[in-house]
Formats: sequence, structure tokens, C-alpha cells
Amino acid sequence: MDAPNLVICGALSRKLYISALAFLAVTFALPSPAAWAKKRKRKAKKSSYYRCRHEVLPGENLAEIARRYRMTTRRLRAINGLKGSGLTAGRRLGIVSAYPCRTRRKVKYTVRKGDTLGKVAKKYKLSLWLLKKLNRLKSNRLRPGQRLVVVMEGPQPGKKIAGMYRLITAPGYKVRNAKRAWGTFLTINGMIDVLSELHQKYPNAAPIRVDDLSRKGGGYLKPHKSHRTGRDIDIRYPLKKATDKYVKATAANIDLPRAWDMMHGFLKTGDMIYLFVDYKLQKLFYEQAKKQKIPAATLKKWFQYPRGKNVLKGIMRHEPGHATHVHVRFRKMKKDEKPSS
Repeated sequence: MDAPNLVICGALSRKLYISALAFLAVTFALPSPAAWAKKRKRKAKKSSYYRCRHEVLPGENLAEIARRYRMTTRRLRAINGLKGSGLTAGRRLGIVSAYPCRTRRKVKYTVRKGDTLGKVAKKYKLSLWLLKKLNRLKSNRLRPGQRLVVVMEGPQPGKKIAGMYRLITAPGYKVRNAKRAWGTFLTINGMIDVLSELHQKYPNAAPIRVDDLSRKGGGYLKPHKSHRTGRDIDIRYPLKKATDKYVKATAANIDLPRAWDMMHGFLKTGDMIYLFVDYKLQKLFYEQAKKQKIPAATLKKWFQYPRGKNVLKGIMRHEPGHATHVHVRFRKMKKDEKPSS
């Protein structure tokens, strides 16, 4: 072989050698399957954060808002790209917190005869100064029929349709079907409060399964007789071994402490009309309640048990077919509790 060909062959060999080395370096630099699993796990952890929006009220400062969502002012600044210390009323801040968001909603309140500005402020736990600022009032005088803007605790809803709000899957609970997960303001807010608090107490437990609420706008929801007004929810009992299948809860398989804490959470709201629960399960919850030394008068008000499954007394009542899930029914909302449009 002549000299030019030898030079060409040598150059090609060197290129192939460098390419092979590069290939080996890339191959062995790739993370192992275990490393990929850890990476996926890290990404999954991000979804455990609660995300919401906070509308700044007149007079609010960064420190107050940070405390509300249990985060640092530094983190709040970083998320929203804030540089100065001043905040403009009405500005919407992004919140990313490890704790459930306590969002707020502006509500219209109609002044009744005998109302004073102080009474309205006390009713909604607002300062007199803030109530006047929200409504641009120069005096404390009110007239019947006057409409005031007030602020109350509430959920971060989906699109508002005929006074209904959509429940969205969040840490601690999983919505089975988004199209069948619409409820009233009070229902959605109450359920989020109870299940979020439960998640804080049992952070490593499997999410609670939330089945049907109502369809968008309300009306008949096959195959239910109820679930028409956004006040009914079907929630599965937490079991010792989580499953997507419908399994009857029994003394052997139910996660009793967690299940009772969930029931107790709903009962404590004071917004329950009924909790439809299989009578055998009522006995288990009743015994748990007695261990917590809940007063006898309260037990009588809450439980149908031990008076018999046909006795129409108590918030928690027997209804056939409720061994797999509890049917929660919230009360109707009062006019002054409804969010303004």
C-alpha cells in the first residue's frame, strides 16, 4: 500500500477509535435503571405540593401571606419574582406550599334591617377598616338592601357553571371522574378541608377515593336517585390494603382509625344533613367515638346506632349498599354564603 493510502487509513482508524471512545463514555455515563427510578421519584414528589392563587387584600403584607400558607417570605418572593416590599391590592400571587391552600373568595352580602358595619365585619371575621376599604365606604352607615363585598374562606374552583364548582384531584384524595365531580361552593370547600386535614395526619397513606358528586350544572346522574344538586358525595372507606376495586369494608379490612377520623371530620363541620353508612360499620365508628370520650348527647345526635337500622334518628344512618362507601350529604347554602359572580 502506498504512502497516501496509509495516511487515509490511519486517519479513518483514529476517527473510528475516537467515536468508539465517545460512544462508551456516553453509554457508561447514562444513569442506571435505579437512578432513573430515583429521578422519577423526585419528580413525583413535586406533585405533593398544593398550588393556588392568592388575591392581595388592602393592607396585606408579604409576611402575613407567607404565614397563611406556611411558607417563607423568601420563597414567596422567588415564586412571584417580587423585588420590593410593597404589594398592590388586587394583585394575584402564585402559591406553592406543602400544606393545603386556604383560598378565599369574594362574596356579595345584602344588608338586612338592623345590620351594622360592625356586625357584618364580625360575621365574616374582617376588620372594620378592611370592610370599609373593600367597599370604598366613607362612613359606617348602612341601608337595608345595600350590597357589600366581603371575603370568606373558600376553594379554588374550576369553571363556575350554574353555581357549581369542579373538584380536582389533590394530595390526599383522588377524583374518579372529573365529569361527575361538580358540587356547591359549601360542598367542595367542606370536603377539601376534611380530606386535606386527614392527609396531614396520615401523609403516607394511599389517597382517599372520591367517586360521584354531581354532573356539570346538576340534574339526573345515572344511576343515582340523588346526586342532582351538588350536595352529595360518595367517598370510599380507607382500607388497610388500598385498591381501585369496590371492596366491602369490614372490621377485618378497614383502616379504622383513619376512617373514623374522616367521619369525625365531616361531623365536626356542622354542615352535614346525612352520612349514609352501613349499620355494622356504624358500630365500629361508634366504639371509636366512645374511646375518644365524645359526650353521650353528641353521640346520640350523630349516630343512629345502637337504636336500630330502622330508627330515623341521627346524622349517620343505615342505607343498603353503603358498605363500600359513605354517602355524604351537605346542607343547602344560605344566600349570603354564595360567591359573587
